[in-house]
Amino acid sequence: MQTALTGLGCALIGILVGHYLTRSWQREQWRRDKRYEDYQAVLSAITAAYMAIVGVDKASTTSLYTPEMTAEMESIKIQSFKVIRDRIFIADELESGAIIVEWDTAVHNYEMRTSDVREFAGRYSELNDKLIRMALNPPKRPGWFKRWRMDREFKKYRDQHPL
Repeated sequence: MQTALTGLGCALIGILVGHYLTRSWQREQWRRDKRYEDYQAVLSAITAAYMAIVGVDKASTTSLYTPEMTAEMESIKIQSFKVIRDRIFIADELESGAIIVEWDTAVHNYEMRTSDVREFAGRYSELNDKLIRMALNPPKRPGWFKRWRMDREFKKYRDQHPL
């Protein structure tokens, strides 16, 4: 009788542990999938904006140019910035990688004619490569000391800037 209860208890513990491990693995897999989707959306948005900007610039020297093309290009460009800012699962990575700053600099320099098509293409290519590397290599979790310092700084900031 006692061995049957022990066996039943061990079986229940095994089931609970198995359920916990499966659930945590599924949660981690879900996070990885969402992270991948976020990077895919950022890469797609930046590529669409790059193609629109270069396409309108090239068309502006031909008879194919229409003012609607510029309006559409501006809309696509704005959408690319919005996509970069709206990513929830990779927001910290994009911020620490200064992705929006690099993209804004590349676009601004090209529009202000401080860089040519070749330089803009190079910056786009570098940014694209950087995003791919970031997507393939998940960030390392900061150590306990760095997390403690960041927490302390955040609390200090929150105390100085109450809602």
